[in-house]
Amino acid sequence: MDFFDDLGGEFVARLREIHSATRTTSDGKATITFRTARIEAEYDPDVMRKVEAGRLIAIPNIMGVGTNDSFSIYEIADLYPMHYSMLTLDKSQPSMIRKEFMSLIDAEWQKGSKSTWIEIVAAPTGYVMKIEGGLPAFLRKNIAPLPGAKVSLLSRELIKKFICYAPKGNRDCDYTVGKLLGVADEDIPFTVNLEKLLHYHVGVFAFTGSGKSNLTSLVVRKAVKACPDMKVVIFDVSSEYGISILDLLCDAPSRILFTEEISETDTIEAAEEYYRRHVIPESLSERREELIVRIRDLFEGKKVLKLSLPSREALKMNAYRSYGGLLEILSGLLEEKYGASAQKVIVPEVMAKIKGFLERNGIDEETRIGAEAEPLLCEIDQLIGKAKLRDDAAIKTVFHNLRVVIGEREEEAEGGYTVRDLTAEIMDTCQEAPRVFVINLPEVEAARSLCAELISEVFRAKKRSFSLDPRVVFVFDEAQEFIPYEKKKEDGTEYSSLAVERLLRHGRKYHLHGWISTQRIAHLNTNVLQQLHSYFVSTMPRPYDRQLISDTFAIEDAFMERTLLFQNGDWLMTSFKATNTQNVPVFFHAFNNEDFILSEGR
Repeated sequence: MDFFDDLGGEFVARLREIHSATRTTSDGKATITFRTARIEAEYDPDVMRKVEAGRLIAIPNIMGVGTNDSFSIYEIADLYPMHYSMLTLDKSQPSMIRKEFMSLIDAEWQKGSKSTWIEIVAAPTGYVMKIEGGLPAFLRKNIAPLPGAKVSLLSRELIKKFICYAPKGNRDCDYTVGKLLGVADEDIPFTVNLEKLLHYHVGVFAFTGSGKSNLTSLVVRKAVKACPDMKVVIFDVSSEYGISILDLLCDAPSRILFTEEISETDTIEAAEEYYRRHVIPESLSERREELIVRIRDLFEGKKVLKLSLPSREALKMNAYRSYGGLLEILSGLLEEKYGASAQKVIVPEVMAKIKGFLERNGIDEETRIGAEAEPLLCEIDQLIGKAKLRDDAAIKTVFHNLRVVIGEREEEAEGGYTVRDLTAEIMDTCQEAPRVFVINLPEVEAARSLCAELISEVFRAKKRSFSLDPRVVFVFDEAQEFIPYEKKKEDGTEYSSLAVERLLRHGRKYHLHGWISTQRIAHLNTNVLQQLHSYFVSTMPRPYDRQLISDTFAIEDAFMERTLLFQNGDWLMTSFKATNTQNVPVFFHAFNNEDFILSEGR
């Protein structure tokens, strides 16, 4: 195996210095320091064409002195041509002198000169390559390279070994999501471990039009094929996924849900209305008839249904009729600024009795309070009766009203396919059960309510089943609508944000996972962001968003600035689990999902 590639003798470079840059974090509360390598390579136009950002390089370090078997691995963030005269060229000089200098510099680019070189900026990956017995091994160590040492490009084989996941059974195509950038003259397939990618939660951050839903649809399609026990639930507030994974919805057991019924009984007319309700990719707008034919297959297969949702008020009421809701109400009494002090003294004891009751009886906090709570309520009534409280004390009113509603039947949506039916199908492990669910939710408030209710129901079902199967991935399109930084009860964001936070904090142990897709990371719940182990980043025009991503996910500033030059389909990915190495930025160009919708996928 060749370890290095010198581009036929054209790439000759040495490390000039390690440059440190310190700046404040996005919140202004701390500072962060980035160290980048500044490398000088001999100027050659072919080198400029063949080497791009994302290319991996090896620089000898102190551990390899005398043996030449230890190298620090760096990743190129930027490169550009330099001329010695450019260093002294200044706008304070007369215009005629500047023009003459620039003319001379331009001429030397064409004929070559010893005064020219390629300036390369590279960032550390945190890995060292150790050569033992003629074989390379990558170790996670941060060892400084030697200034003045020769810099080498890693070969194609070593790049694949360093970054790409190698699936078992020669199934590379099932795990390939695109091709690596950084090597201009050849394609290196980029394979990721889809099971670990989704198991440890994912974030996709990019500006409008950069291809978030395109990438999401691509990975969903690949994951459903590669992971037989995985199910995917998509909260589609932009009405995109009913078309962007249409082939998958037709070929796999699936369910497409609308909150407003499609009234037409004829399958062609129903397909026409389905088409009108979705955003159609521009590249497919001229293939309308082909799409209609595929959509018709969904209706003939009885895959499209109306989802009957309870009202927001009913969802809120049901939340407070559980043991967890009761504890939340009691906690609120402690936080009341003008609440009676005498009442606050007894609240902790009441809460302790409730928690003890739940523990003794093996009852979950999310369980609806029913007749089984009668002994507990009698015990609490006795405790409150002994206390010296006013007749209209809030704690007395709470338990009086609780007795009134115990035994009342939970409000159900009127007929049709309900949230409980959806939960049952998600939990169904039989081969014919739906594996992909697209929930079309154009009303954002309804989406938030359903998000909170469905996640709660699935958690409850998982705990009752005592089974880790199936794996379920929840995809939150336009995640800023579900997990905003500022949460409010009035618009339902408090409930949806808490539900998603719970999913990402505790879901993995139940094989429940999250995929967050958004254009405004600066306005998201930071507790959710901290749970993500893999991130896809494309163009983010706002400097604050780029800086926040850099701070939150420990991505070098130089890499984040490079994303401003991305074309559609270009992504910067870092992952702690899905690639062969941890938290190494990977530049890649993703496959175009639209190529799969009406043709057989790769």
